[in-house]
Amino acid sequence: MEKIVTSRFSKELLEKVDQAVSMGRFKSRSEALRVIVEEHLAEHPELFLGMGVQELLLNAPTFSDEELERLGSRLFRGLSVVELIAEGRK
Repeated sequence: MEKIVTSRFSKELLEKVDQAVSMGRFKSRSEALRVIVEEHLAEHPELFLGMGVQELLLNAPTFSDEELERLGSRLFRGLSVVELIAEGRK
């Protein structure tokens, strides 16, 4: 079940949303804001990492490019870090 959320936006931000609606990209402000939030959250899964994982990442060792490449290859089906990043951007 969908919930209604009340929010405040700057005039400039609402103008951009309204422009996207008027161009036919979205049917309404509501749809535009919902899609924009959904897309942002999908593109930033790190927002949902547990505090333990975030602390682990903050305290993780620093790897050289070569070490990172070897680790990435072992962890991610033989893909290089460059290939992995490119795959994630598709």
